[in-house]
Amino acid sequence: MSRAAKATLAVSIATTVGIVWGVHFLQKQEREARIGVQRDEARQAERRQRTADLERQRERERGLRTIQPIDAPDASTTHRI
Repeated sequence: MSRAAKATLAVSIATTVGIVWGVHFLQKQEREARIGVQRDEARQAERRQRTADLERQRERERGLRTIQPIDAPDASTTHRI
């Protein structure tokens, strides 16, 4: 095996070990600090907010459609280019 191949293999192994160690380290920190739970709660709150915004938009659209109904376009009224 050439020196370049050995060096590439060594760098690949070292990088893989570093990444695996880093992930485990971060997971341990999150578990200790309960960051994961806080992140989940924040995501759930954001989802509830988005759902409420969507419902408000739907209600607004319903109200606007009562004022000005929108008809589906007929095949006869479409413009041809």
